[in-house]
Amino acid sequence: MNDKAKHLFHYLCAQYDQISEDLDTRPFPEFSETIHHPLGSCFVRCPVGSQRFSIVSVHFDPSVRGQGVFTQFLDYVRSHPHHYQGLEVAIIENKHLAHRLLHRGWQYKSLFSKIFFSEKPTLISDFQ
Repeated sequence: MNDKAKHLFHYLCAQYDQISEDLDTRPFPEFSETIHHPLGSCFVRCPVGSQRFSIVSVHFDPSVRGQGVFTQFLDYVRSHPHHYQGLEVAIIENKHLAHRLLHRGWQYKSLFSKIFFSEKPTLISDFQ
């Protein structure tokens, strides 16, 4: 991972921690927020009643793509769950990423999404 990618990764982790710590005191945390950085952005949310940290869209600068920033960010969230019960990555356009997550034990959000949206799946991973 180059220095730009490392910087983006650490920034994403710090923003995730800040968002999560601010909401730890609420019984049903909810938010929709975009994490902005000069090298990319990441729209995240936690809908009412959901126990998952949901990543809805990711846009990274080409200079940091393909270096594992996003995968390492997912690993960071798993190892720092705060109050979440799982992770969700919505509408994955990168087929390589979807395949890699499925290989790592992630699952389709529903049978409906597996059948009708397998080209751009929404995958989940619940914390054990």
